[in-house]
Amino acid sequence: MTRRDCLSLAAGLVSVSCGRRKVLGYSGYALIATSGEPSLAVVDLQDFRRLDAIRLGAPPTAVVPAHNAGGSYVLTPSTDSVHRVDGNLRVAVSRRLGSQLSEIRMTPDGRALLVIAAGTRELILADPASLRPIRRFKLSARPANFDISSTGYAAVSSGFGGIVELVDLASGEKWRIERAGAIGAVRFRADGRVLLAADIAGRSILALSVPALEVVAELPIAMRPDNLCFNFDQGQLFVSGPGMDGVAIVFPYDVLKVEQTVLAGRDPGVMACSGTPAYLFVASASGSDVCIMDINSRKVIGLVEIGGRPTYIAITPGDQFSLVLSENSNDMAVIHIPAVLASQSDPFKLRYRSGAALFTVLPVGSKPVHAAVIPRV
Repeated sequence: MTRRDCLSLAAGLVSVSCGRRKVLGYSGYALIATSGEPSLAVVDLQDFRRLDAIRLGAPPTAVVPAHNAGGSYVLTPSTDSVHRVDGNLRVAVSRRLGSQLSEIRMTPDGRALLVIAAGTRELILADPASLRPIRRFKLSARPANFDISSTGYAAVSSGFGGIVELVDLASGEKWRIERAGAIGAVRFRADGRVLLAADIAGRSILALSVPALEVVAELPIAMRPDNLCFNFDQGQLFVSGPGMDGVAIVFPYDVLKVEQTVLAGRDPGVMACSGTPAYLFVASASGSDVCIMDINSRKVIGLVEIGGRPTYIAITPGDQFSLVLSENSNDMAVIHIPAVLASQSDPFKLRYRSGAALFTVLPVGSKPVHAAVIPRV
C-alpha cells in the first residue's frame, strides 16, 4: 500500500468513525495544470472524482477562471499559447500570443486578459473571447511577475533585474523604478493607490506610490519575501520565505508597518486564505504538511499531513475546501475546512495535528503546479 493510499484510507476512516453527516461537495470543478503532461486535469468537486482530461497538445503551467460562469484560460509556455476553455470543459479557442509566455491574469473587470512574454519583453493585452491581442506594451526588462489593479494599472517586476514598471492600460503611459537587488512578487493594495513589492536582496517589503512609484515605506522582515498573500478582505498581507519558520504580517493601510511575525510550521512556503472562517493555510516548502493559522487569534490551530511536498493551494468558493497540490507526488489533497473548526475541541486530534481535516487525496496527473476552481454551468 502506498503513502497516498494510507492517507486516503485514513481520511475515510476518520469520517466513518466520527459518524459525521455526508460532506456536501462544491458544485463545480477543479481545473489543474499538470506540467508533466499535455493536458488539463479535471476533478468534479461535487463527488471528488477525476474526469477526462482536457487535451491541450502541450503541458500547461497556469490556469485562471474567467469572469463569466464556467470558463477558464490556460497557459502552455512550450507553444507560447493561451487556450480558452468553455463551461462545457472544451477548448474553444487557442492562440499563440508571444515568446516565452510565463504568466496570465484577468483584469478585475473581466474585459481583458493580460499575459507577460519574457522572450519579447512584452505585456500583452488580449480580448478574452477571441484571444486576439488588443495592445502590446514594450517593457524595459525581462518580466518575472506582475499584478493588475482595480484602477487600470499593471505592475511588472523583473526579478534579478531589480526593476518595477507600471503601465496605464488605457493610455499606455509608463513609470519605472530600479533597485540594486532582485525584486520578486508585486501586489497592489485593494484601493490601487499603493503597490507592494518584495525586495528579495534587502529582505523587505517596499510600499510604492501609484503611479509615481516613489518609495513610501520600506518594511524590513525576518525572512526572504518569496511568497505574498493577502487575506480575504485584503487588510493584511502575509509574507513567507527562507530564513525563518514564521510568517510576517504586514498592515498595508494607514501607518504601513510589519505588525507581527508569527511562527507557522516548518519552512513556510506558498499560502492561501479562506474568508469565513478566516484561516491562513501555509505549505511547508521542504516538508509534506500544511500549517493552519487562525488569522483573528494569530494562533496555529492545525498541521495537516498531505503526503507530498505542497506547491500550490486553492480555496473553493464558500470556504468549504482547501485544495493542495503536490508536484512531486502528483496528488491533490483536499482539506475540509469546517472539520478544522470542529476538531478544535479535541486536543488529541488538533492542537498541532488535524487528521480529521484531511478529507481525501486524489491522483491528478504528472507535476500539478496550478489550479482554478470554476462553477458548474
